[in-house]
Amino acid sequence: MSALAAPQTRAQAFGQNQVKNRDFDWKVVSTEHFDVHYYEDSEPLAPFAAEILERSYRRISASLGVSWKNDKRKPFFLYASLSDMQRSSIVEVGDGTGGVTEALKNRFIVFNDGSRAWLDTVTTHELAHIFQFHLLIEGFWRSARILKTIVYPLWMMEGMAEFYSWGLDDTAGEVLIRDAATSEGLIPLYKLEHFSHLKPHQVRLAYESGSAVLEFMEAEFGPGSVQKLIRSFESRFESSAVLFEVTGLDVFQFDRKWREYARERWTRIVKRERLLEPEAYGDALTPTDNDIPEENSSPTPTPDGKAVIYLTTRYGFPPSIVERDLASGRERKLVSHDTRVESIHLGNFTNKSRVMSVSPDGRWLAFAGTKNHRDSIYLYDRERGRYERLPVPGFQAVNQPAFSPDGKEIAFSGLKDSRTDVFVIDRASGKTRRITDDPQDDQTPVFTPDGRTLIYSSEIEVPGGPMLYQRRLYRVPANGGPVERLVDLPGAARDPVVSSDGKRVLFCLEGGGFYEAYELDLDTRVSRRLTRSIGAVYTPAYAPDGSLFFAGFRKGSLRLYRGERSRFGEEADSAGLAAAGGDGRIVAASSGPAVGVGRAAKSPFTTDLFLPAFFYSSNGGLFWTSFWQGSDLLGRHQATSLLSYGSGAGFLDYGTQYSYNRWRTGLGAGAIGRLRQDSFDDATGLTGDESSHLQFLRASYPFDRFHRLDLTVVSATGRLDFDGLASTVRQEARTFSGQLVRDTVRGRYLVATAGQRARIGASVNAQVLGGNVDRDSFFAEGVQYVPTGGLSAFVLRGFGIHQLGRDPNQFILGGIGGVRGFGRSTVNDLGRTGAIGTAEWRIPLWSNLDYYMWYIFPDFYFKSISAALFTDVGHVWESRVQLTNSRWADLRHSYGAGLRIHTFILQLFPLVIHFDYARRTTSSGDGVFYVYLGPLF
Repeated sequence: MSALAAPQTRAQAFGQNQVKNRDFDWKVVSTEHFDVHYYEDSEPLAPFAAEILERSYRRISASLGVSWKNDKRKPFFLYASLSDMQRSSIVEVGDGTGGVTEALKNRFIVFNDGSRAWLDTVTTHELAHIFQFHLLIEGFWRSARILKTIVYPLWMMEGMAEFYSWGLDDTAGEVLIRDAATSEGLIPLYKLEHFSHLKPHQVRLAYESGSAVLEFMEAEFGPGSVQKLIRSFESRFESSAVLFEVTGLDVFQFDRKWREYARERWTRIVKRERLLEPEAYGDALTPTDNDIPEENSSPTPTPDGKAVIYLTTRYGFPPSIVERDLASGRERKLVSHDTRVESIHLGNFTNKSRVMSVSPDGRWLAFAGTKNHRDSIYLYDRERGRYERLPVPGFQAVNQPAFSPDGKEIAFSGLKDSRTDVFVIDRASGKTRRITDDPQDDQTPVFTPDGRTLIYSSEIEVPGGPMLYQRRLYRVPANGGPVERLVDLPGAARDPVVSSDGKRVLFCLEGGGFYEAYELDLDTRVSRRLTRSIGAVYTPAYAPDGSLFFAGFRKGSLRLYRGERSRFGEEADSAGLAAAGGDGRIVAASSGPAVGVGRAAKSPFTTDLFLPAFFYSSNGGLFWTSFWQGSDLLGRHQATSLLSYGSGAGFLDYGTQYSYNRWRTGLGAGAIGRLRQDSFDDATGLTGDESSHLQFLRASYPFDRFHRLDLTVVSATGRLDFDGLASTVRQEARTFSGQLVRDTVRGRYLVATAGQRARIGASVNAQVLGGNVDRDSFFAEGVQYVPTGGLSAFVLRGFGIHQLGRDPNQFILGGIGGVRGFGRSTVNDLGRTGAIGTAEWRIPLWSNLDYYMWYIFPDFYFKSISAALFTDVGHVWESRVQLTNSRWADLRHSYGAGLRIHTFILQLFPLVIHFDYARRTTSSGDGVFYVYLGPLF
């Protein structure tokens, strides 16, 4: 009757939390093909979103030959900010996600960051997925068709979404592909079926690779090839077969042809445009030989010129703030994975904006961060090694702080009423004042040295050209007033930095496939191009001695460089970059569709999945197993059910769960049960009829991303009727349990290397409502990861449990998860109280194995092999007297070594295969060899 325990729900496991500290009162407005959902904060954007949707619908529908009528409108959800989308009940959203399309209800969600270019790009991208699902999933028995999405290659699915977003944000993709094609960095197409196995910062390259492949296919094999490709997947399962049908080449032949084309094309562009490596302009300050891609950006020199402060993902995500001494090269982490700041703003994908500022006296560092979906400005004291929070209430997002010349004020870009403007906050009083007030996206403000004006970047629309959304530099009085456009250089001008004499402005210009450093002379208004990059240049900054810092993208990573001014170019440029690498296609501006009147949103509850399997035989009778899932449109309610029945074997298993996801406190309820006829009982050796039924209620309250409180109430009944005996064994449990959980574990790739997990809790059985189980349990567990360089880590784990009452569960000391080398005996080494400790050093042996077994199904993709050296120790006891009389010989201790093989099934599902060998040290016995799937901690 093992069912008499709390169900193993997510609330009882480790894991980080989604904090839903806001509810949304959804309204909906209908266009011809979409139901646009919005709430109060996103309402101003609803008309523009409707324009984007219908314009992009026309573009994609014409290309794919797919359409739907107005009775099949697709639900679209518009969030006013990233923080709001991360509070979504529709789907759980993590950092680095721009939008989500899910197949269960063909709904899609995006967030606004103030930029129309961003909203247009991400909405069009997600809409392309809607078309894909409409084509591949609509029809009889959607559940089975949804399962088939596992075999659709992501290079096609995500590549097509990027392919149909042309003209909106092309430069980012062009930079990634050009860099990869000219540095042997293109990932083979057959290794892009799914992206779960990719290294950090490679997912965007995978997206853009898919897009570039489809462009190549259209050019090489004729217009309409993309439509043929996706339609072929309606009846096929395998990429190579589909590619052969469309191109006459299998996936390996096609990949070689595509990679050869890419290498030749972008090598030719590099020569034609005279593009150079970043080392031509400066010396590298951060490592350039790492196997794992990393991003180092936003170089911020200190006023004395002795150090530079920058953001890095070298220690995982979210990024850390690091200070580098320029004379010695020594570095120290200023802010790194502090639970008081859940996320430090880095920028969207490849748009790496300047996000930090040092005060004129060099003491304070200002940066923006998020805690529980509320943005603030944080001030780090470099002298004391501490930081404080400067609240900025009333904003949907806060970014890019910049000190005034006297250090008393900080300018920043603030998202308010769904648009981004420039604001200034007084450090002493905390009062803010608005500097700009327009519908454009105003970003990266910076004071001029005299403190009288601010220079910033603002978004404009240029219809009829290859680059619809561009950016210009503007100047505005520090107290607000008339705005002056400084330069009209075609492209997107970003991240202005003013020279110490106030005569020049250093900035980045994006467009035509290039991202370069420029300098503007404020007197003559002449702009000069400083760099010609094979990759890209981001966030350039003046050093006090006149040299330049910049972040250079090359060979898949973003690194910091510093170079003398004489190493940079001096090309006067009035043409800009908007059309530099264009292909002649024109992006049409949005035109307003017919939009209905807003109304309260409805949230019908419908089936998401129903997957039955059954058969009948004369010997075995009827066998049935099925899974069902349903939810409502707004994601507030979800229910699942699992049923298995065998008439011949005499068994019935059922389980159903319901969750309510609207509030910060997650609520759930469920029932689990099993019935057996003529079941064999191991404890007595008798057969009988067994039944177990369990019902539970649970609540989980997240304090923040890392800490939460779980509460569970369980009612369980177990009954066993032995054959030939009049007696019946019956147990009734009424259990109340709770635990506090902390989880800050993180890792760069494949394995956890830093952070900690801890939980402490209790489970009490009450003698009420017929309960007859007498057992109270108190437990604690902790895991600490200590990084030892690269992907290695030293791991410490402790677990202890103490049980009171008449009916304790026996705590078994040995085996996997316990003290390895000792068996999981039901006779020896068990008791009502026990403790286990483990120390394990995990060291990579082949960190870049990269062996793909494509020739079997399901395929296995082996990524790395690591070794482990471990020691386990534990002790169990029944009473305080036994513990008092314990000797060192009563401890159970072992040591051993093992291998961990990290692989992915179908490039999607991670699997870690463990091989451990353990030997006892405190008792005699042979060593024990284990093979299991993990990791256990």
